[in-house]
Amino acid sequence: MQGDIWAVNPSVSATFYRAADSIAGAGAITLLTTDAGPNGVGYKILITSAGDDTGITFTVTGTKVGNLTSHVPAVEVITGANATTAASTNYWASDISIVASGASAGDVSIGTTGDVALPRTRIKAFYVLCSASAGSLKVNINGLTTGNNTVFDVSTPAGATLVQDLLLAGNGILTARQNNDYAVVVPTNLTDYTLFCG
Repeated sequence: MQGDIWAVNPSVSATFYRAADSIAGAGAITLLTTDAGPNGVGYKILITSAGDDTGITFTVTGTKVGNLTSHVPAVEVITGANATTAASTNYWASDISIVASGASAGDVSIGTTGDVALPRTRIKAFYVLCSASAGSLKVNINGLTTGNNTVFDVSTPAGATLVQDLLLAGNGILTARQNNDYAVVVPTNLTDYTLFCG
C-alpha cells in the first residue's frame, strides 16, 4: 500500500513567525503562523533582539518534531540576547505559542534557524543542486552523528550546475527507529535540495 508523498524544500527565515517590532510588556506574542511547515517538519526557533533583552525570557509552548504520542505540549524557555540572536534547543513543528516575560529593549523578530527536522517518515526520493565544492546530504536520527544514527548519507560532486536525483527503491529509508524519534537533515555545500517523503 502506498501512502501520500510530500515534499520538503527547507528554507529558514529570521522573520518567519514575527517581523521586527518592539514588545510592549509581558504576555503572549502575536505570531504570523503557529506551524513551522507541513506534515510535522520543523526548525529551531530564532529570536533576534536589536537591544539588550538578556533580562527577559521567551517561553515557547507547542509540539516538538517527532512528538507523535504525547498530547501534552512541550515547553522551552529561551533567554533573550543582547543585540544578537538566541535559538531554541528543540525543533518545533506546530501549535507554537511564545510568551515574553517583559518588555523588549528594542525590536524583536522571531523566525527559524538551522537544519530542518523530519518526523518519523520514509524518504522516498531526493533532488539536490550541487555547489562549486563537493558536498553531502545526511540524515541523522535525533540529530546524533555517532554510532549508526546516520540513516542517509549521499556524497555530491563539485559543480555549480550539477543536479542529482534518485528515486529510492522499496519503501524508502525510515528516518526514525521509534515513534518519538526525529531526524535532522544536514546539507553540506549544496545550493538547494528537496526530499520526497511519505
